[in-house]
Amino acid sequence: MYRFLDRPLDQLDEHLHFLVSAMRHWTLVTRGGRCACRALAPAFAWRGVSAALPDFAAAMGAFDREGKRWLRFGTATARTVNDDEAVLLALIDSAMRGERNAARRIAATLVTEPALGRTVTAIEWVALRFLQAPLAQRDGAPKQA
Repeated sequence: MYRFLDRPLDQLDEHLHFLVSAMRHWTLVTRGGRCACRALAPAFAWRGVSAALPDFAAAMGAFDREGKRWLRFGTATARTVNDDEAVLLALIDSAMRGERNAARRIAATLVTEPALGRTVTAIEWVALRFLQAPLAQRDGAPKQA
């Protein structure tokens, strides 16, 4: 978590920067009573990670409805990672590294026990989709002579 805390967004890995923006946008749209999946779909499609959106939405919903505490997200224009965003980035980073036990420990601080397993699974799927995206882009790129 501490490696992400107060870090400028432009110094994050592209995927993590995108996910912070998506978290902020999900929160803003949801609080406004609109469908977050519909609002986020174009951005996820542009990044080539549309398959991650349902799991991202499920995890965000679990944090929102079954959270142990209220999570705070920065405004869309905030330039640095705040405390709760840093915790979620540590969770996602653990999943991206295949560190399931670490991801589970972090998630256990965020959601209630009934939501824990499915939240970790959703985050693992998000991580997998983001890790696969560069491969799909590379594999789908035109071959150079």
